[in-house]
Amino acid sequence: MPRENRCFSEGTSMYQPKISIVIPAYNASNYLAEAIDSALAQTYPHVEIVVVNDGSRDDGATRAVALSYGDQIRYFEKPNGGSSSALNMGIANMTGEWFSWLSHDDLYEPDKLEKQVRYLNELEKEARPVWENVLFSGSRLIDGEGKLIRDYDPRKGEELRRTLTAFPHNGHLIAEPTVYLFHGCSCLVHRSVFEAIGAFDEKLRLLNDLDLWFRVYAAGYAIQYVPEALVKGRVHGAQVSKSIGYSYHNPEQDMFWGRSLDWLLEHHPQEKELFLRFGRNAYLKTRNADGDRAFAHVADISPRDRARLRLLKLTYKGRAAVWSFAKKVYLKIKT
Repeated sequence: MPRENRCFSEGTSMYQPKISIVIPAYNASNYLAEAIDSALAQTYPHVEIVVVNDGSRDDGATRAVALSYGDQIRYFEKPNGGSSSALNMGIANMTGEWFSWLSHDDLYEPDKLEKQVRYLNELEKEARPVWENVLFSGSRLIDGEGKLIRDYDPRKGEELRRTLTAFPHNGHLIAEPTVYLFHGCSCLVHRSVFEAIGAFDEKLRLLNDLDLWFRVYAAGYAIQYVPEALVKGRVHGAQVSKSIGYSYHNPEQDMFWGRSLDWLLEHHPQEKELFLRFGRNAYLKTRNADGDRAFAHVADISPRDRARLRLLKLTYKGRAAVWSFAKKVYLKIKT
C-alpha cells in the first residue's frame, strides 16, 4: 500500500489510520445504544461508526435508536440476511482503512482502539507491512444487566501472546480451532484483507467468524494479540446462537473441521505435533471421526506411537464424556 494513502498525526510520524467500527443490528433496541455509546467514547479520534440494520422486525425500534444519534453515526438498512450480510454491507460502505467489529450487544473499553493503534505503531518497526497483521485482544464477559460473569486473566493473556509469537506459521491456530477462540469484537483488520480473501460467508449462521479467521490464518497473515481486556462480551438469552442451538455436530461443523484437517495435511503433513493437537481438540469436542483421521496420520508418520495414541484417544474421549455428563447435570439443575 502506498505510504501517501496512510494517515499520520500532524507533526509526528505516528501512524493514525481511520478506523471503521461496524455494528450489525437486528432487533437490537435493547442494547444498541450502549454499544454505540461505547464506540463514541473511544479515546482514539480517527473513527467512524457504521450501523447496519439487518431488516429488524421490531416496529422500527432499532431504527429509532440508531437515528437518534444523527450524524454521529452512518446508518444503513437492508432486508434481513443474517449478521454476515450486515457486516459485509458495513465493510462495503466503510471509509476507514481498518475494520473493527462491534456486535450490538457488546461493548468496547474506551481505549480499545487507542491501544490497538499503539500496538500497530510498534509493528511499524518490523519488516513486514503493518497491514499484513490482524489484531485481537482479551475480553471480559458480562450478563444481560452488565454484571461481570468472567474476568480477564492477564497471566493467560500474556502466555497467549508469547505462544502466538513462538510459532513460525499459523498451523497451530488451525489445528486447535476451539483453543484459540479470540473474541470477534476484539479484532482489528485492514480492509485489504477482505479484498484478498473475501469477507464473511453469508451462508454460515454459526461459524461465520471462525470461517473468516480460518481464511486469515490460511492466507498467512500475522496474528497479533494485545494482552489486555479491551472488549466486554455480553451473554444473554436473546442471542441468535442460543436460539439456533450450538452444537459441534451439524453441517457447518462438518465443513469446518474437515477443511481444517485437510489444510494441515496439505501444508504441514510431517508436523506430527499439529496432528496430535488437532486430534486432542477433536476428541474433546466429540468430533471422534476427525480425531481418528488425525491420529491415523500420526501413526503413519510415526508407527512407534500407535500404543501411545490408543491411550491418548481413550483419555480424551473419557474426558469428553465426563464433561458432557457434567454439563447435562448443570443444565438440568439450572432449569
